[in-house]
Amino acid sequence: QEPLQTLTLFAVAGELHSYSEVCDALSMLEVALGFLAMTGGEPHMQLSSYLEEVLQMGNQMAQHILKAFGMCCLKHCVALWQLLASLKSENMLRLKRDPFVGVSEKYKQALGEDEHRLLIGFFSKNSADTFLLEMHEFLVLFLKKPNATDTFRPGWLKDTLGSYMERKDMDIPGDVEELFPEEILLSHYVEAWKFIVAFKQERGQ
Repeated sequence: QEPLQTLTLFAVAGELHSYSEVCDALSMLEVALGFLAMTGGEPHMQLSSYLEEVLQMGNQMAQHILKAFGMCCLKHCVALWQLLASLKSENMLRLKRDPFVGVSEKYKQALGEDEHRLLIGFFSKNSADTFLLEMHEFLVLFLKKPNATDTFRPGWLKDTLGSYMERKDMDIPGDVEELFPEEILLSHYVEAWKFIVAFKQERGQ
């Protein structure tokens, strides 16, 4: 599995305009991932071709979802899941719904003015898109677990997420390593993610 290029991330996101479209795309992708886990596939095959030709699901898919999936190969499926899961949460926020029901209150501590200022300072200069996607993935896969607080005690956000990325053999982006504010703690996790997403949306990033 390989990451998606930033331009592709934006292009895929641009094809999916509503919460329902993102959910449809995510459910189709999860079907594909289920089959790929069992049978494998050619890494360079277009995801849209796989769904249409191998799984015979073309007639169940809207054209713009097929178009979005046409930008990705099978080797990008996990990265695409990461993107779509994040887009789903972002759309839920827009609809005034809580995407993080079940996450412990220990990770939902409000940000103060200082933390807002530090995050704005960092994300004004650094896009850190990959880091933000990793941040969301860690949130939904690990911090949502009922026993998360036993494993991930509220310390520094950057350290916890950094070690998570290292376990996946990923490099922590240099700007994050050097400049992401130490003052943002794991206890701020949910509110920090929401704030960053809102900030980037306002700036049209």
